[in-house]
Amino acid sequence: MNKYNILVSCSAPTRDAIQHSLENAGFAFSLICTDQRQLFVDALTSSDQRPDIIISELELDDFSAQELKPLLKQYNSESLPVILVTETGAEPLALACLEEGIDQFVINAPASLRRLCVLIPFVIRQAEKTKQQQLLAEEIRVSRERYLDIFDNTSDLIQCLAQDGRFLYTNRAWCDTMGYTADEVSRLVLTDVLHPDSMQCCQERFLRLKSGESLHLIDFMFITKAGETIHLEGDCGAIFKNGEAVSTRGIFKDITETVKSEEARKVSDARYQTLYDNAPDIYSIVNAQGEFESINRTGAKILGYEVDELVGQPATMVIHPEDRERVLAYITERFADPVESNGIEYRKIRKDGSVIWIHQRVSLDPDTSQPRMLVLCRDITEQHELRKQLSYQATHDELTQLINRREFDSRLRRMLAASGNSGDDHHVLCYLDLDQFKVINDTCGHAAGDELLRQIAALLSRQIRSRDTLARLGGDEFAILMEHCPLEQAEVLANRIRERIEDFRFQWKTQRFSIGASIGVVPIQHSGSVEDVLSLADSACYEAKQLGRNRVHVFHPGDQAIIGKVGDGLWASRITEALDTDTFSLFAQEIAPCTGDRNGKRMEILIRLRDADVMINPGAFMPVAERYNLSAKLDQWVLNQTLSWFEQRPETLAELEMCSVNLSALSLCDDTFRDYALERIGHSDFPTGKLCFEVTETAAISNVSKATQFMKALRDKGCLFALDDFGSGLSSLAYLKDLPVDIVKIDGAFVRNIAGSDVDRMMVKSICEIARMMNMKTTAEYVESEEALQILREIGIDYVQGFHIGHPIPIEEFTENRQHKAEILHFKR
Repeated sequence: MNKYNILVSCSAPTRDAIQHSLENAGFAFSLICTDQRQLFVDALTSSDQRPDIIISELELDDFSAQELKPLLKQYNSESLPVILVTETGAEPLALACLEEGIDQFVINAPASLRRLCVLIPFVIRQAEKTKQQQLLAEEIRVSRERYLDIFDNTSDLIQCLAQDGRFLYTNRAWCDTMGYTADEVSRLVLTDVLHPDSMQCCQERFLRLKSGESLHLIDFMFITKAGETIHLEGDCGAIFKNGEAVSTRGIFKDITETVKSEEARKVSDARYQTLYDNAPDIYSIVNAQGEFESINRTGAKILGYEVDELVGQPATMVIHPEDRERVLAYITERFADPVESNGIEYRKIRKDGSVIWIHQRVSLDPDTSQPRMLVLCRDITEQHELRKQLSYQATHDELTQLINRREFDSRLRRMLAASGNSGDDHHVLCYLDLDQFKVINDTCGHAAGDELLRQIAALLSRQIRSRDTLARLGGDEFAILMEHCPLEQAEVLANRIRERIEDFRFQWKTQRFSIGASIGVVPIQHSGSVEDVLSLADSACYEAKQLGRNRVHVFHPGDQAIIGKVGDGLWASRITEALDTDTFSLFAQEIAPCTGDRNGKRMEILIRLRDADVMINPGAFMPVAERYNLSAKLDQWVLNQTLSWFEQRPETLAELEMCSVNLSALSLCDDTFRDYALERIGHSDFPTGKLCFEVTETAAISNVSKATQFMKALRDKGCLFALDDFGSGLSSLAYLKDLPVDIVKIDGAFVRNIAGSDVDRMMVKSICEIARMMNMKTTAEYVESEEALQILREIGIDYVQGFHIGHPIPIEEFTENRQHKAEILHFKR
């Protein structure tokens, strides 16, 4: 039996009555007796004997029963059960105390007090039970508050829905995110906030939840109070009661920004993919195994494939077999050293077998742990072909498609270097010049000349050996480099080529022409430079022409004729340099009327080459100038210098009566020189009526058609023409009537010995009479005595020139010395 500690706060009689009743009932107890407030408090707070129950009267000396509960609460003993002992008639007051928390009351009478032995254990058990319930309730409250705090402070959105869609509960994050207050949420149903696009999937999910399935990582869209769409993702489950789903709960995360980022990434990926696929170049990713991980659509199309046909295939399948080793070495180098180089050019093979040229650059993919190569290939087929074409054009003659002069010189230079390293090699240079090209070109026009050169180039290509080099050097000049060929064999080959050209007939419209070729052959294994070899070959070819044309001339050491021609080449360089450095000078020689005063208003100017303190006569360099096509440049220099000289001296120009400028045969047939002369005269203050162009008889009749065109063009501008060295040709008289000339200048061969030769006198007289009949003036050259002068006066010659009249002197001295003035200013080379 339990023993109870009973705190009795009663008067002594009541206390004794309680004790007597309990003892009589055999109740196990101990009493703690108090009758004053302080003693009561001390008993409550004592640690020696803790009371299990309190029995108190309604009224004591210094406190009443109404103060018990507050006092117990004050000293943390409010859980102690209390039984009131009340007098008969005080029951209403006792009932009032029960409402304030007193557990039971008994009447202070023996019969009622005997019930305490039963009532005390009951009240103590009830108080203990109440206490346990209160503790449990507190725990539940604390737990609920704790979980509610967690729910309200989590960033996740938590909701609980009734079966009809009403919101039973939402946390703070849900309300904040959706923009609703808790009161507003209580009036919402799910369809009020669910996005229309999520309606169907949510209905399907509710059915699954009712069946007991839990859903994880589901996503859907809500519409906030502000009308914005948000994306949610989370878990859902149903709450069951008696086997039936009564509500659903869900915990979600707001993934709106994630969705937006993902959508932006998809847009970016799509844009990148579009750029990637539509880029004009070949973009691909190649893994460490050398396989295509990806390739853009344009790249696949360039290669003739679909993308799927290439992905997973080895990248080498589209590399030209001859380039694979080089490309693989380049890629291996890039894997070992990611620093990008200038790339590599090679060939790829398309699906149809055709070949394209590409320029490739590669770099390592920095975003992966596995080595991958980012490959950019640009189709450079057109550029490659263009470079190839430009390279071809830079090394080939456009007209004949043969090697040009520049490339020929380069190959000859390499051959000379090889010859220097190996003295046993025998190499030969053949220099070829067509003999009748100028006739065909002038007769039929440039189109015919071009076609002739093309046909000759094709003919020569068929005659040479496969290892030989055939080139067109310019004009109608060709050259053949014969590698590892003895001189004797080269001579045989050269003669065979000459014979083929001799047998060749050129057909142009209704005309048919025979041509020939002069060929110079020179061994080059011991020659020093390109210039030396070409000069020897050119001279050998020139010698073949001089010996009668259409023949082969072979140079041998000690060949003085060729060595002399090489000296001409040096003169050609010297002439070019003199034109560049302006080291030519003008001299003037007097031309006087046979009768009348010599007033110096006409004169002839001669050209000289200054060499230190020596003036070199034109006889030393003019033949070379004509051979090397430099005479037109000399004529241009003379014309320009003469006009400039007089333009700077207007007084001298005003006194001048006439100025005559000699022209070479090349200038007479050169359209470029003609255009220059017309332009220079057109921009000069020099009166055209005082300017006379002088052409030799030989130059005029060598190409009558061209000469006549030139002379008419200048005469239309007011210029005069004189025919020099007249009488030197057999057909002089036949052409004289056809040429538009104003002055006939009689060949000095008839004038020099006129005093001692009746034949010369009759020739001069006949020419004078014919010229007079044709209204032409006459001039006699090489007048070297007074006797000759008198004879010429008697014949009726208009003007005379020669040492007897005056020696050539610098033009400046001539014009300063008035007594030496003559009647014609004549420029002669």
